[in-house]
Amino acid sequence: MFKMVENEDNVTIIQAIRKGYHIVYGLDHTLQIYRWNRYSHQRTTIDPHNITVPDEMRDLYGYTITMYTLEEISQVMTFDAYFLELIASKRNATAIQTDHYSYKIIDVLPLVNVQNMIIPWIVPSFGTTFLAVVVPRAKPKPIVSILIDPFDLYVWITYLMLVLTMAVTISMFGKFLGRRHFMEIVLELIMMCLAGPSRAYGGTFENRIITLFCLMGIVLVSSYQSLVISFMSYVRYGAEINTLEEIHERCLFQDDSDAKLFNFKTFPDEMYPGSNVACLIETARDNEQQTIIMGSNTIKDKQENATERYIRHRIENFRFAKTKFIEYPLCWLVKMHLRELFLFYVQAVFESGIYEYYYNNKTQPTWQYEHRTFVNQVVRTEDLLLLWYAYVVGMVVSMLCFAAETVIHISSSN
Repeated sequence: MFKMVENEDNVTIIQAIRKGYHIVYGLDHTLQIYRWNRYSHQRTTIDPHNITVPDEMRDLYGYTITMYTLEEISQVMTFDAYFLELIASKRNATAIQTDHYSYKIIDVLPLVNVQNMIIPWIVPSFGTTFLAVVVPRAKPKPIVSILIDPFDLYVWITYLMLVLTMAVTISMFGKFLGRRHFMEIVLELIMMCLAGPSRAYGGTFENRIITLFCLMGIVLVSSYQSLVISFMSYVRYGAEINTLEEIHERCLFQDDSDAKLFNFKTFPDEMYPGSNVACLIETARDNEQQTIIMGSNTIKDKQENATERYIRHRIENFRFAKTKFIEYPLCWLVKMHLRELFLFYVQAVFESGIYEYYYNNKTQPTWQYEHRTFVNQVVRTEDLLLLWYAYVVGMVVSMLCFAAETVIHISSSN
């Protein structure tokens, strides 16, 4: 039988038997054990009286370990090539990265997404892959927002509660204003804060409480004006999109399978909603910076500095939301005869921390987006016109309050 399987015509039998141990029983009751080394292309003999399993992975005899990876990824994730060269140098092999897929020659295949994937040859590796949501960056607020931002909603609610409380107190215990209609008292208190009293008041209680209220109004208006002036030199931005709830509320996605998977709001293919609401789901590896560089390597524009312009536009206008989806360790699909070898060296990389050290100490591009903190210009006299606008609005509101107060006074008198 051994002579039969040595015949080169029986290729399928030879290939089938060379994957294991060949046990040959002789007619003279002898036993011989053979093992074909696929790396050295030699047949070794094992002593049947002292059986020891040879470690064929110690020396690969120049075997070519081929990893499939796209060129735009291999240019950025250089640790993959470093790791492959490390294994090859330790085990007398040759490492090759290629972007031409062929099952016969490919030994290692990176898996971008292993969701719902059940394959026995998967080797968990270093780094992570995930689905990132690319959202528009927060834009600077318009100049008109300076009139709204100094006090938040809670301040105005507190002020309104104070006015109502004082109106109730004055209507119950006031000597002069207490005789007027409740809404007339409320409007008078608002007018006191904007332009001073417009009705006569008196009595010890009214004099003291209204004097304190007017002083508080002066402090409130002065604080408001000071904050408006300071905000004119400070660049304020809208809220960023980070949480899943914010993504659902403020983002529109292209109508594809990813958007349907997470039940996101979509827009038709023929209509683009604008860069302020248009979001994108993309596959990312490790972090945003490396993912952007990998994306820039796919640019086929022949114009000069097309890649740099893409990166600049991407950094200045978009960012990754903090919410990630389907985050897994990077996994490799390794052929069975090399799986044990890769498991050993991947574990060694985990324990040594080489992966993090490699990228942390590697020279990275210097670009990084930062919000402008201060306006790069001197506040001019023309810019202060906004305060006059606020003053005019306040006067108009006070006049409306006075008119409403007069109408209520006349109607209540009748």
